[in-house]
This record gives sequence, structure tokens and C-alpha cells, in this order.
Amino acid sequence: MKTILKIRNIKLILLASIAISIFSCKKNDKLVLQDNYLGGEVSGKTALDSALNVLLVKPYNIEVKYKWDQSQFDKQYTIVPPRVDKVLPAMTSLKQVWIDPYNAETGSDLFMKTYSPKQLILAGSPILTKDGNGINGLAEGGLDILLSDINSTDPKDKAKVSDLLHLIHHEFTHILNQKKAYTTDFNVITPSDYIADWYNSPVNPLALGFISGYARKEPVEDFAETVSWMLTWGKDYYENTYLKQSTPFPDPALYPAGSYYTYDPNAGQYYKVSDLPAILKVYNGTLASISPFFIKELVKPDYSAGVAKLRKKEAIVVAYFKSAYNIDFYSLQTNVQKSLANATK
Repeated sequence: MKTILKIRNIKLILLASIAISIFSCKKNDKLVLQDNYLGGEVSGKTALDSALNVLLVKPYNIEVKYKWDQSQFDKQYTIVPPRVDKVLPAMTSLKQVWIDPYNAETGSDLFMKTYSPKQLILAGSPILTKDGNGINGLAEGGLDILLSDINSTDPKDKAKVSDLLHLIHHEFTHILNQKKAYTTDFNVITPSDYIADWYNSPVNPLALGFISGYARKEPVEDFAETVSWMLTWGKDYYENTYLKQSTPFPDPALYPAGSYYTYDPNAGQYYKVSDLPAILKVYNGTLASISPFFIKELVKPDYSAGVAKLRKKEAIVVAYFKSAYNIDFYSLQTNVQKSLANATK
């Protein structure tokens, strides 16, 4: 027994010695993190991190996660990292068109400190699922928002900033709804027109009482889309352009919707799908060459029933912001438009 014990003790001493030799370091030895991030950024705290700290972390406790971490994203998505040089311009624009309007409307930064998410997770490209559909953003449990397509951001391009504006207000509306629910009366205005494959529908969403095609996916998306598009467009475009659409469309008695014709946005005209091979043969870069193929039997749309339904949704949105958060929605809409104009000067 003694011999066996001695052998065991020797083994323990040897193992301890090996462990010490492997894991002991000199006092002046330093562990160095490799700069192996896929996004091209450097490890450790940088000037960008300091700027984001001043812009969002310190005043609002909002962390911006831009360094690549695959665990932040579902593996079903195809995405690329954000470019480091795009992060601060995008976040500066985002603060101007999202946080500043709420601060102006509520009279302080307390509202945003209370309800803003704790993380903004950035993706450089649009988020594409395996089936080819795109996802612009995600709001998870009121704690974080995933924002995509950061690499295309141009702070002086109004259309690009408007895309960011729409995205952040859409996702923030989900967070507000998670904190305080809106009335279910909203869900029964257009109950039979919500569809999973909304992206395949040829029907103008306004005809059914929706502010966008994506709003038809489900009521919670409908509510967020109604809020975000009204804020993004502003009162003038919403009232005088979107709600007053009058572009003629092919007579449905002759051309069933979505079956036998298509719309060319460049020409602003419709043509028969069956004529496409002939159109391609004669097209020479001018509309005149294909004008004989345009459909002439057009009728003006009557969207009055759809507008009436959308007005009901609008009224619920306005009442929700007032009752849940004491915010005048139309005043917020004005402040968003002012901030958008200032951000893109």
C-alpha cells in the first residue's frame, strides 16, 4: 500500500509541476487579443466606441453592438458585418430622427431613457432569409433592436435616412406595444385581409385599408407600420399623396388583377404579361417603341372604403399614444419631419 501511495504522490507532484509551468506567466507578460473581427474593426476601445459612448451609452444607456458576433443573429439569415466608417454616421442620423423628436415632444429625455432598448445590434447588409425574403429589423422583448443595411446609410441622402427612420420607429413601436398594449379594436378593422404571403398579393394595400403591403402580415405589424409610415412620410405626403392615390388600373372585367397584366414603374403604364416577349424584341431604350403594347382600357380606382378603414386605424394609433404615453401623435409627426429635414441638410 505504501508503495502505491508513493507512486500516486509522485504523479500528483509531476502533474502540479506541469500545470504550473504551463499556466504561470511573468508579471510583464500580457495577453494580446487578436484583431480577427470579420467587420474589419480593431479590438479594444476605439475612438468610435468613445463617440458612441457620448452619443448613446452615457445619456440613454443604449449600447451599440457593431463588432461582429455571429451569436447575435439567427443562422437562417444571410448577412455581412457593418462597415466601421458607416456606424457613427448611421447612429448620429438615427438619434436625430428617433430620439430627438421624442425628446422635443415630451419636453425632456426621460421618456427615451425609460423606454428605449438597451442594445442596438447592427448588420451591414439587408437580412435575407433562406426563402429569399428580407428582414429590415427585429425587436426582441423590449431589450434590443436589430438594425440591418447599415452599410448603405448616407446621412445626406433623404431617402436613405428615411429608410432608417421608418425602420427604427417601426421596431420602437413594437417595444412600446410590449410595454403597454393597444386596444384589440384595432385587430378587427380588417380581420380577413391579413395574409402570410402578403408579398405575393397584387392588390393595392390602400384598397383594403392598409398603409403598406407588409402591414397585411398580422395586426401587430399593421400597427407598427401605420405608426412608422405616418411618421416617415409626414402629414402632407400621407394626406395628399398616399390617401389620394388615383393612378388608373386595367379594367378588372377585362384583366383580372395580378393574372394577365403587370405594371412598369419606369413607364408608369401597364402591359399584358403575354406581350413581354414581343416587347423585348422591339424595345430600343425609349418608351415610344413599346407604347403600342400599353393597356388602354383603364379605370380610376375607388379607394374610399380602404381609406375609411385606415382612418379608423389612425384614430386608434393617435388615441393609444395619448392614453398610454401622453404623447400628441400629430405633434410627434411634425417633430420627426423637422428632425429629418435638419439631419439631411
